[in-house]
Amino acid sequence: MNDFTIKDMSDLVYNILSKIKDNGQDNTETVLQSPTTESIFPCRLIHTPLESIMKTENAIPILKTFQVQIEHWASKQRECMEMANKTDLELRKKNLIRTNTSQILFDEVTKKYRLITSYEVRFNVLTNSFNFIR
Repeated sequence: MNDFTIKDMSDLVYNILSKIKDNGQDNTETVLQSPTTESIFPCRLIHTPLESIMKTENAIPILKTFQVQIEHWASKQRECMEMANKTDLELRKKNLIRTNTSQILFDEVTKKYRLITSYEVRFNVLTNSFNFIR
């Protein structure tokens, strides 16, 4: 049995998202802290995943749920939407599905738009695999 942790989930999502090429040429920046005026755009911000233990046996977690929010930052609203779609496609390969989407907001400091999406997956410790949630 492999105890899949919050750090493991964050690393997995980071590795998946850091390979996406939104402009078709270079990998889009993926970050773990809020962008500043110095940041490279477009970029994706990965929030710390939330972990819930769904089922235990002899005090050992055997089924967990992970939720993670990802912010898509870009100069145009449509770019944010396209980035979110590419994120969906890549995360679905690991059975992470989008469960929520926020309104697109404009950040006055960076002068960029951001779209926040939420994803969820269940991790089966016994089989060391991600299960569909729906």
